[in-house]
Amino acid sequence: MSSYLLPAVGVVSQRVNNSTWHQITTWFTTASTWAWHGENGEAGVAQLFWEHVWISGLSLLIATAIGIPLAVALTRWRRGGLVVTSVANAARSIPIVGVMLLLAVGPVGVGTESAIIPLVVFAIPPLLTNAYTGIRDVDPEMTDAATGMGMSRLQVTRRVELPLAIPLIATGVRLAAVQVWATATIAAIIGSGGLGQLIVVGYATQAYGEVYGGIIVVAVTAVALDMSLLRAQRGVRRRYGSLAPIEGS
Repeated sequence: MSSYLLPAVGVVSQRVNNSTWHQITTWFTTASTWAWHGENGEAGVAQLFWEHVWISGLSLLIATAIGIPLAVALTRWRRGGLVVTSVANAARSIPIVGVMLLLAVGPVGVGTESAIIPLVVFAIPPLLTNAYTGIRDVDPEMTDAATGMGMSRLQVTRRVELPLAIPLIATGVRLAAVQVWATATIAAIIGSGGLGQLIVVGYATQAYGEVYGGIIVVAVTAVALDMSLLRAQRGVRRRYGSLAPIEGS
């Protein structure tokens, strides 16, 4: 009996694979896929891409506005290293998907806000730790010289410490940006939009060409973002110098 079943199973599997590949190629070669509005009035890749940019960019901007000033404040406090490590480790251990779902079914509700809050929390650790390390490792002689020239504490931070810490701050921005971009894909399960919607909707409707196409688009854009930021980071390093090696270079 098995000798008759095995060829049949092989034929069915081949047909399924061929069907999936046909869906993928059809999805990629259909013009409406890449338009602002796709078929049946649904969002196309162009619209979902800009939604993804908006969610990721806003999350990164808020995280930067929190993480860098907090790093500056912690460098003023001699015991800041333990706080930075504790905050970073605690934030990395938070289940982002669980937080998104909790906010979505809670008072925040389904939508972009439930995605941005966890993404901000997720982005703060690399920004905070790199900014803190960069400011802390500035040569004390340079800050003493600036103080001797009559600069205030704020002026020393703004004109000396932060410019010298820019290479490490750029590292933190790059790491946070790539992490947020990739993680924002998951946020589509709570109705935030973005490129992850291709995967969620495609899976729900069994449109596997859209599912695999969405995965490829997310992966390619994430790699392109990382390479672009790495190139910019190297430019910053050449201009401002470096206090530490660039990760991933």
